[in-house]
Amino acid sequence: MPQPTRLSPVTDADTLSLTGLLVEELWNLSPDEDIIGWTPGELDETLVRTGVRKRKVVAIGALALVALLVGWRALTWEDTNTAASIEAVTVASAELVSQVTAVASPADDLSDGTVDDPLAASTALSRLDETARSLFSVAGDMPDNVELAPVREQAITQSGGALDLGTTLSESISYASAVHLITRPIELPAETDIEGLPGVTEAVTGWVSEFTNGVNALPGNELTDTHREGMADLAASLPDWQASYLDALRARDSERAAGHIAELETQITFVQQSWKDAAASIGDWAAEYIATLAVPLVVNR
Repeated sequence: MPQPTRLSPVTDADTLSLTGLLVEELWNLSPDEDIIGWTPGELDETLVRTGVRKRKVVAIGALALVALLVGWRALTWEDTNTAASIEAVTVASAELVSQVTAVASPADDLSDGTVDDPLAASTALSRLDETARSLFSVAGDMPDNVELAPVREQAITQSGGALDLGTTLSESISYASAVHLITRPIELPAETDIEGLPGVTEAVTGWVSEFTNGVNALPGNELTDTHREGMADLAASLPDWQASYLDALRARDSERAAGHIAELETQITFVQQSWKDAAASIGDWAAEYIATLAVPLVVNR
């Protein structure tokens, strides 16, 4: 009689289930089947096929469970990340609003044409710039999904508007300070003797040079460009005025020299007053702009 083929020992966690399958197969043999002629190898082949099918089912089920867990974790993470992004944006927006409100004071001060405390104004504008860039940064870090797209757009719009406000106010405040310096009146004599003429000439030449250089260095923006053009026109006319005035002094023509002095004073007064008008317009623009930006973002989910 041929010796039965021995099965390899089963040492994994499927031992009990494999044994159960073996018993079940033997039990289900019909009376007509020759159990003696049926070797364990044949039984093992059937058993293995059945076990493999069952292990496949278990494996597929395990993979499905893992997929569900991964999907659930992904959804949970996305929801948590979305909530964190919204919170970061709303906090950054609230901080920006506080700084937007803070620059209302220097903007109102500018409306009179000068800034009483340039250092305080510079500090407020610096903080505005920092908070605007912070809001822009957290908006850029938001997850790229449909739900957050409007929030991101609003945050970017608010931060961009704050940066524009800060830049325009900073340039305008610098402009105000420069105009105040270069339009300071200069005392000019209507007559002088020969000995005093070189000193007057030096003083006038220095003043004209400072005025022209100051005008060329003025910061420009859309709200100050018109006034800056007027300042540039005055600077361009100064060399001819200087020559005429000094000629009048040399000729001892005090009446003509006095006329030149009055002409310069009129032109200086005009650019000073026109700057006050321009500064008032800038103050009105800033107040309206601040009102539109001083509204924190509120996200309803």
